[in-house]
Formats: sequence, C-alpha cells, structure tokens
Amino acid sequence: MAQKYPKPMIFLHWLTLLLVLTAYFSGDYPPADGIVGEIHVASGICLVFLLLLRIGLRVYYREQLPKHLLTRWQHIVAHSVQMLLYLAMLLTPIIGYLTLTADVDDFRLFGITLPYFSLNLSLGKAHEIFANGFIALAGLHAVAALFHHLVLKDNVLKSMSPH
Repeated sequence: MAQKYPKPMIFLHWLTLLLVLTAYFSGDYPPADGIVGEIHVASGICLVFLLLLRIGLRVYYREQLPKHLLTRWQHIVAHSVQMLLYLAMLLTPIIGYLTLTADVDDFRLFGITLPYFSLNLSLGKAHEIFANGFIALAGLHAVAALFHHLVLKDNVLKSMSPH
C-alpha cells in the first residue's frame, strides 16, 4: 500500500492551492483592475484545466493512491468534501467567466481577446458565493488534514507532503 501520493499529484495539489489563493486575493472586478484583473481571470482559467488534469491523474494513478484508515463517516465526509471542492473548482471559474462576458463586450488577457460567451445574465453574486464556499471548503479540508496530523497522528497529511 502506497504511503504517499504520486509526485505529479502532490505538485498539482499545491499548485492548485497557489492558484486558488492568487484568484482569491486578486478578485474584485477584473474589467476595472488592469493586470490584477487579468491575473484573477488567468488563475480561474488555469484552475479549470488543472482540475481536468487532476481528475486524469486520479484515474491514471488509482491503484497507487494511499489507502488511509478512516472510519466510515470520515470516508464519507472526506469524499463529499473532495467532490464539492472539485465541483467548486469547476463551477466558480465558469460562473465567473460567464459574468465577465455578460459585463463587458470583450476582455483582453495578456494581450489576447478572450472568446465571448454571453448569456446576457450577470452571475457576479453567484460567482462570489461559490468562491467563498470554495474557500470555506478548502479551509475545512486544511483543518481536517491538521486534525489528522496533530490529533490522530496518522499519515494523511504526510501523504500529500512534497518532501
């Protein structure tokens, strides 16, 4: 039984955290925020692609993933939070992009005009709610990892450690 996640999965896990924090702290109103707005949009777009890559790696490495000794309820909660994190990682950027294209006629990302997919429906509040929910879930995920490490003293946190 593997003790650690494969290195590509560990790398993508921490890169995802970096992009989530970048998107969160650069988020306000991209059309008016110049380069900071472009960084926010780029982070969201990258998160969608990273999610797809992460899912592919989970399938590819499915037989090599650590099998943690969790109670039934811990497994259900962990799986549910993971699925909600993945769903938020997909929907938050998509809703943000639809909001962006509803609010402006075009948006240039580092000199490239992004494709325009407007539903003529601004979903800015939904984007904000999903983003805050995503951050709350990520915080819960981090607290659970620390609980495993500090209280249960198992290898759950170490299995995703880059060292």
